[in-house]
Amino acid sequence: MKAFLTSISFSILALLLVGCQSNTYKLQGTAEGLEDGDTLFLTDDMINGTPSDTIIIEKGAFSFKGEADKETALCMIYSDKQNEINAAFIREPGEITIKLSATPGASRVSGTPCNDEWQRLNDSVMVIGKEINRIAENIYGGNVTQEQQQKGMDEIEKLNKRFANVVIETTEKNIGNEFGYFLLTYYPEELIDNDNRLRLIEKLSDERRQRDAIKQMEASIRQSAKTAEGAIIPNFAQATPEGDELSIMTEVSKHKVTIIDFWASWCGPCRQEMPSILSLYESNKDRGLGIVGVSLDQEKDAWLTAIKTLKLPWPQMSDLKGWDNAAAKQFNINSIPHTIVVDQKGKILRRGLRGEELKQFVEDQLK
Repeated sequence: MKAFLTSISFSILALLLVGCQSNTYKLQGTAEGLEDGDTLFLTDDMINGTPSDTIIIEKGAFSFKGEADKETALCMIYSDKQNEINAAFIREPGEITIKLSATPGASRVSGTPCNDEWQRLNDSVMVIGKEINRIAENIYGGNVTQEQQQKGMDEIEKLNKRFANVVIETTEKNIGNEFGYFLLTYYPEELIDNDNRLRLIEKLSDERRQRDAIKQMEASIRQSAKTAEGAIIPNFAQATPEGDELSIMTEVSKHKVTIIDFWASWCGPCRQEMPSILSLYESNKDRGLGIVGVSLDQEKDAWLTAIKTLKLPWPQMSDLKGWDNAAAKQFNINSIPHTIVVDQKGKILRRGLRGEELKQFVEDQLK
């Protein structure tokens, strides 16, 4: 879920880029919807939004000079008077032009190489993001049938793939410059998968490839390979709702195919997915399908209530540590719902399938 929200609001996380020459940058722009004397805030703290500088509006315009130093960073300029007035921009040497709009998503940045490319990418994915939001609002907030809900989730899955393809194509197009490096290190695995990430790393200049962010990325990918498709899952055990310890391989060995379902009671998309998984289970449990739920809950009561409310008949386990769940960390899970399909010996057949794709794959394996 975390990664889903990120994919439709991708300008909210920070990542610094190292290696540019020290130089000054200048912001200049206009601010629709603000009055003379109003304050704009600058921040490169994209998690908490702690301001680093302030700018006063004069005659509907603003300007600011600063040092780009040796770091190119994703930053934000925003108004605390009207939350919708904001723009993410990339701090780099040169003159950066920003047009702030009171219409959500209508602000624009330009003027330097990275910011021109950033705006082009935003324009490309904005249409996809709006369509994802439209479908999500309909299937999660409206009175729709299970069939309509499943159709909507499948459409969102296809749109997410389109989103990822745009990001990968843009990264590859710019891999020889600082913007391509920025995208490669900025976006998570859900948008740039590890196979593409390794392929793109090979195309980096020697200098960029020696940066700490890339070295850490390669180390992480090597670790991920241990739980990639084709690998044998490491055995792990966690507590059941009754307080007993359950070993994953004990359950896996009982079935021809097992779905390990990472979920949580607080995860809306996880709960929306459950009717589809329940239907899949009921249709195939006698043909060799098993499911084990691994919950990223922290509150036991919430976990138990969700199991009862959703009427989940398969084994469940959790260490009640939320995102620090030991199994989730072992499998590098950073968004849920997330499924891992394994055979009777624990070999990972597929990861990350949902909806119709999960149903079709499992049924093919049980033929």
